[in-house]
This record gives sequence, C-alpha cells and structure tokens, in this order.
Amino acid sequence: MSSLKKRSATALAWDMGGTIMRQGSGFIISIFLARLLDPAEFGLVGMAMVFISISQVFIDVGFSSALIQNKENNNLTYSSVFYLNVFAGLVLTVVFYLAAPLVGAFYESTQITELVQWLSLIFVFNSLNLVQQAILQRELNFKILTLRSVIASAIGGVLGVIFAFQGYGVYALVIQQISTAILNTILLWTTSKWKPDLNFSFIEVKKLTAFSSFVFFDRFISTIFQRIDILMIGKVFSPATLGFYTRAMSLQQLVTTYSSGSLTKIFYPVLSKLQDDVSEYSRVYFKVISVISFISFLLTGMLYVMGEDIIIILFGQKWYPSVPIFQILIIGVCTYPLNSMMINAFMSKGKSRENFLIGIFRKLVRVIPLLIAYFYGIYEFTIGVVITYYFLTVTNIYFLNRYTGLEIKKHFRKIFEGILPLVIIIFLCQLPYFDDLLKRALLCVLYIVGYLLYSHIIKSEGFLFIITNLKSKFYAKNRPNQ
Repeated sequence: MSSLKKRSATALAWDMGGTIMRQGSGFIISIFLARLLDPAEFGLVGMAMVFISISQVFIDVGFSSALIQNKENNNLTYSSVFYLNVFAGLVLTVVFYLAAPLVGAFYESTQITELVQWLSLIFVFNSLNLVQQAILQRELNFKILTLRSVIASAIGGVLGVIFAFQGYGVYALVIQQISTAILNTILLWTTSKWKPDLNFSFIEVKKLTAFSSFVFFDRFISTIFQRIDILMIGKVFSPATLGFYTRAMSLQQLVTTYSSGSLTKIFYPVLSKLQDDVSEYSRVYFKVISVISFISFLLTGMLYVMGEDIIIILFGQKWYPSVPIFQILIIGVCTYPLNSMMINAFMSKGKSRENFLIGIFRKLVRVIPLLIAYFYGIYEFTIGVVITYYFLTVTNIYFLNRYTGLEIKKHFRKIFEGILPLVIIIFLCQLPYFDDLLKRALLCVLYIVGYLLYSHIIKSEGFLFIITNLKSKFYAKNRPNQ
C-alpha cells in the first residue's frame, strides 16, 4: 500500500508538472502564432478539426480505459487491441479523406476540404500509441507520458511557428497538429518497453467490451457536446468569428486548468476513500469547494479587469473583437471547476449511473445557447453560455443533495461567497473612468486587496485554509535547526 501511495504521489507530481510545462509552452507558442496568422485561419482549422476530434473516439472505442481497469491483461490482450486500434485508424483516415468534400460542402469552403484531407492523417498516428499509453498509465509511469507530451507539443509548436513565419498561413497550423501527433508516437515507441506480437484474438477483445462499450458511448456523446459550439459557430458565422471565439475560449480554459485542475484530480480518490464516513466526507468536500471558489472568483475578477490588455498586448490589435467575448465568458469560468468537483462527488459516492443520466440533462441544457446563437448572434450566445454555467451549478447542487445528502444551504454559502466582490468589480469596469492600462492595473490591484480583505472578514474557509498552509510552510522553512 505504501508503495502504491508513493507511486501515486510521484505520478501526480509528474502529471501536474507536465500540465504546467505543456500549457505554458503552448501558451507562448500561441502568442507567436496569433501574431503571425489571422483569426480566420485559426477559425478554418477549428472548423476542420471539429469532425476529426469527434471521430477520435472511434479509434479507441473505450479499450484504453478497459485495459487500465482490467486486472488480467496479457500480451495477447494488448496486441489484439493494438491491431484493432490501427485498423480503426486506417479506416478513419480513408473515410475522412474521401468524405472531406462533404465537410467542405457543409461549410461551403473548398479550403476546408483540403485541410480535412491533411488532418485525417492524425487518425493513423494516434492509433499507433494508444495501447502503450494505456500500459504506462496502468503502471502509473506518468514520467514517460509527461516528457513525451511536453517534448512533442513544444517541437510541433515550434515547427508551426517556423512555417507560419515562412508564409504557409493556415497550413502552419496543420503542420503543427500533424507533427505533434507523429512525434507523440515516435517518442512513445522509443521509450515504451512493450511492442506488439503478431497475434490477434477476438476472444480477448470481447472480454473488454462490457466495460469499453459504456465508456465509448459516454465519451462519444460528451465529445459531440463539447465541440458542437464550434461546429455551430463555424457554420452560422465567419471563420474569423470562430477564430475570435476559440481564442477567448482557450484563455478561459487556461484559467480553469491553473486555478483548480490539480485540486479536482487529487481529491477524487480522497473522497472515494471517505465515502462511508459521512461527516468527514462532508467536511473535506466543502473545504475543497471553498478553496476552489476562493481561487476561481479571485482569478475571474482579475482577468475581467485586465482581459482587454492581456489580449491586445500578447496577441495584437487584430484580436480585439475577441475581448468582449472573453470578458463575458470569464464571468462564468469560476463555475466550471466547481461543477467538475461536484461531478467528482457523484462519482466518489458510486453514483455513476445517476451522474450519467443527469449528464444527459446537462448536455441538453447546453444546446440552448446554440439556438440563441442561430437567432441572435455571437455575443448573445456567450451570455447564454454563462447563464447556462450558473444554472447547471444550481442544478448540480440540487441533485447532490438528493443523491448524497450534501446540504443545499451550505453549498450556496461556500460556492457563492466570493460573488459580491466580483459583481462590484464588473460594475466598476463599466464606468468610463477606467479607460487606459494604468487605471485598469490599479483597479485590478484594488480588487485583489479588497477581495482578500472581504474573504478575511467573512472568514472564508478556502482563504483561511490557504493562509494557514502558507504560514506553516513559511515557518517550517525558516525554523532553525535544533
């Protein structure tokens, strides 16, 4: 058990470090690409990648998760799944290459046809590394997975920047995608000890289908609903509009990753172990919720104030239309990690079936902003997205109380305790006085100070937890040796 605990801690450290390195290098590369390319070129690749991303689940069909979960894998099992994955990858490449004109016709763009044909190669390269990746995850060997991902993403990004600088335009982004997929596979094959045998068994594959089929169905539905906004915006609006939207979304997702991604990942297994201890489960859960809420509302307010300056300074004036989209979306970013943690609470209590059924309702609700986009416009759509975020937060609170007994009143108090300073700062930003960088920077500083003071006055559990831990680490570091 102690060995497993140590391996889990090491794996988590590598995963967290890899996330920081990958996201950091990706963000820097995105700055260069955003300055070298036009928003419309990002939109074109986004439109082409929608169908590619959705169809990726057909390569694996949930077998990677089944290999990780199954206790009795052997080399024949791994080899059988490997050849099935490669066959699926080859079929998807051929299908998408031939069907590319249909995708182009859907968007009424011949350039989309060419992009889909090139990007269809990703299926083949991704199919070659799924089994090795599952084996390494099963063994908690996240060091190899992390280094491979970071190196491949960085080199692929640099190649994209070089070709963008050479004037390849939208194809620089295609080169970035394909080269990253190739490097991911090469690096994994050179570092993984496992190699496939020339054997295949339908019996071994069939053993995994009871688990993998459910995983596949859930992932397929989730992926469609995660990409349907890009599909809709690409169809209804221009590629440039989609480019502005995806730029704003990428910044929003970056905030979510750094604010609470590790917390939600760490505390899922912790809550799972505490599921039978009702009082301790509730205490730990609400403490984590309070910490996430404190961090999320703090970052949301800061980025709402400085959003315009971040986008213009980093990406250039041509990205200015993405500023209002970003400022609207960022208002709802604080709810995303909170909802992720609430879903973890469902799963840690063994309520996977209930969570799946509620998840269908969540996905249907997310269709409503798309209808708004079709009849009104992109800005009205983003407002609808934010309203949906908050509505789903309230919905999750209700269902958590119904199925796990976690208090509704306590949920509202912990989750929305930081909303008052956010509302005030949003109101102040509408005043004409804060119309230049220096004044907005001063307002941001005042928000941080005011938010921390407010959290101290109301005795926010998340704020007090962070302060207490920072103090203990500081005193431990500076305590003289006895």
